[in-house]
Amino acid sequence: MRKLIKKQEGFTLVELMVVVAIIGILAAVAIPNYQKYQARARQSEAKVALAAAFTAEKSFAAEQSTYTGCLARIGYRPDGYGFTSGSKRYYAVGFSAVPTNTCGPNGLLDCLGYQYSATANTQACAANDDEIAFSGSVKASTGATVAQKTDIAAAATVSKNAFLIQAIGNVSTTTSAMDAWTMDDNKLLQNTANNI
Repeated sequence: MRKLIKKQEGFTLVELMVVVAIIGILAAVAIPNYQKYQARARQSEAKVALAAAFTAEKSFAAEQSTYTGCLARIGYRPDGYGFTSGSKRYYAVGFSAVPTNTCGPNGLLDCLGYQYSATANTQACAANDDEIAFSGSVKASTGATVAQKTDIAAAATVSKNAFLIQAIGNVSTTTSAMDAWTMDDNKLLQNTANNI
């Protein structure tokens, strides 16, 4: 009688270890690239938010002959705005400080006005308004930490004839450094701190 010996099929331990090593190498290359791609995609939020704030400021200035630090009341409200846990915003947007006596038609009024007469603000932002946080200018977002909101650059300010608004946020998964963008009244967009 002839014995039939079946051929044993399968992978050896060495072959499996080679496959695991290859997958590990691919993951080591792919994951950091994917994280950078995500961070770059998140930067589009800053660009869109700054463009929306620019449009709101220009529309306001066309009617009132001045810019303002009162973003919420002049129509600037970015997508995903809110104090809810579902907010997906990564950037805080606004001014570092909103000066007094540099806005209004005569350039001598508080910049937190959203309706001006020649001699005084007829309507001003309320300091405790839910839509207005951090001196009435930095839009709050659950994706932005308090540190981000207070890191708005000192140069980000507003006056009767000019403004420089900033978006700042941490969009990187590998660093805690803030990514910052600015846009001025001439629509010049700059990435002042590229931290992705």
